[in-house]
Amino acid sequence: MTQAARLRVSLVDLSGETQVFYAPLGIMLLQASLEADERLAGRVEVSLHPFLAGTSLAAMAQTIAATTPDLIGLSCQGWNVATYRQLLPTLRQLLPEATVVLGGNHVSHQGDRWLRQLAEADVVVSGEGERTVCDLVCSLLDNKPRLSEIPGITYREDDELITTPDRPRVSSLEELPSAYAAPGVDLDLVDVALVETDRGCPYHCSFCYWGGAVGQKLTRAELDRFEAELEAIGKAGIGTIFLCDANFGILRRDVEVARMIVRIRERYGSPHTVHVNWAKNHATTVEEILAVLRAGNVHTNVFLALQTMSRPALRLAGRDERGRAEMMDLAHRIISDGGQVGAELIFGLPGETLEEFRSAYDELLLSFPSLLLHPLWILPNTTYDADRQALGLVTIRPDPTVDYEGVLRHRTLSVADNRAGLRLLLADEILIGSGYARTVVRGMARWAGLRPTDILSAFARFVGDRTDVLSGSLADAFDEIDAECYFHRRLRSQVRSAVYGDRATAGELLLAFIDQMINESNAREACRHLATYDSALLPRTDLDGAEGGDTADSYLAMPYDIHAVARAFLTRDAPLLPVDREPPVRIRLRHPVGFARHLRDAIDLSARWSGRVVDVTRM
Repeated sequence: MTQAARLRVSLVDLSGETQVFYAPLGIMLLQASLEADERLAGRVEVSLHPFLAGTSLAAMAQTIAATTPDLIGLSCQGWNVATYRQLLPTLRQLLPEATVVLGGNHVSHQGDRWLRQLAEADVVVSGEGERTVCDLVCSLLDNKPRLSEIPGITYREDDELITTPDRPRVSSLEELPSAYAAPGVDLDLVDVALVETDRGCPYHCSFCYWGGAVGQKLTRAELDRFEAELEAIGKAGIGTIFLCDANFGILRRDVEVARMIVRIRERYGSPHTVHVNWAKNHATTVEEILAVLRAGNVHTNVFLALQTMSRPALRLAGRDERGRAEMMDLAHRIISDGGQVGAELIFGLPGETLEEFRSAYDELLLSFPSLLLHPLWILPNTTYDADRQALGLVTIRPDPTVDYEGVLRHRTLSVADNRAGLRLLLADEILIGSGYARTVVRGMARWAGLRPTDILSAFARFVGDRTDVLSGSLADAFDEIDAECYFHRRLRSQVRSAVYGDRATAGELLLAFIDQMINESNAREACRHLATYDSALLPRTDLDGAEGGDTADSYLAMPYDIHAVARAFLTRDAPLLPVDREPPVRIRLRHPVGFARHLRDAIDLSARWSGRVVDVTRM
């Protein structure tokens, strides 16, 4: 190209969500860098193309082609690369001269693999992409630098694939322009703003890659930069932010970050919710942060990143027990004060048996209000990926829509035990994760002496033996687990939609399950009351009205304050039987209107549509 030429760049991000629009931070940062590079002043036009999951290939191809780009950059993650594989042949036909560049966590340091698989791709970027994309555009404009001189890429040259030395990470995020300070940044459609105050992670967990910055020092942004980004987010009225830091609370300055969020909330009314990845073993700082957010009326979810309670599995995962006791003590203090803290577990970790996982689940379910369960996926560039042979890992890829490797077996997990464990994860999703029997399962454990994982296993068998439509839908999901030995992400939405779509039948099904499981009359009757309560709080598809603020109230008559009983279970203070000594009550419930439009994608949005208790009055 001549010196006066303007090069058109289209940057593409395909979300894993179908309804919730997350700010496409990766391509926003690339755009900011391109527009701030003095070498490219007046010589580059950048278009962003963020798509929601489920967008048709035709719509994506037409939208991208309409900008007639010279360079197409695709932000690649495990959930979208399979779709890009389908999209690229069409883009190449529409734009035969365009340079196609792949970047992002999933393809980083995997250049040979992806260029061999995708004939339409020209370059793969490894590591941070802000400076690399600027060099690539300069190379296309001026042939300077030459591709061989650009660090951190793999590219085609004749019939060879050439990989250049890694590009060093930036030493400070101040070296890069802010994504939110770029002129004309459009935040109108954003539901969740992604922001970062630092990059990197000092830990080296075997299951995690974190953009290639694991086991490395943190790269920080100055706090005035972060506050300016928060200002833009608050002005735009974006209610939720997700801090992309790997370990929020690891630095003492993170307390001031929390104060900034509260100040912006007080000034603009937003953001009201912040999601973070919490530090693993810095209880004092985390406790201070939580106090600041709580005092400022900013909601957050706290999950302890335990992953496993097995010491051999913890060691193989690259983790240790430092700080665990302090974090557990913090969690129990918060729970005792009525706060919400959960725990994370990963099923399928090398070194852990099925029975060890079951024991951990049984203990933690009765100690925490919520658990967050994940099946183990073997991600590119991780220690598990490198140590497959030593761990006896055999993996499986049954889902053509994503590029995730599930575990089939390893030295401490047989195929049969893997199936059994994945069935537990699905049963937990149905009964606990969806809210369908959140307190019922705890009641069955405390009052009837049943092991929580035995309850989950029994529920899978229970729906398999029934002939009603709802049971059939749930049984089909368990059958798919058995057939494929893999936990498809869509199963979460599938089972939640089935339960939420017919709340009346779901309530009857839960009562029948309780009757089958519990013989003692007091325990059975009390668990039936919990079932009525849990079912009443599920999202409602029967409410007509405008989405975005409208609500509807309903009333639940109970022989005693079942709301107080349920709350006691979630604060580790299980009430004793009998619980019917109090006077009858009327519970007023409030549900948001409009959930029916989102039933198909219930996993993304169900929490915001669940009912809440407004008040409890004696009758």
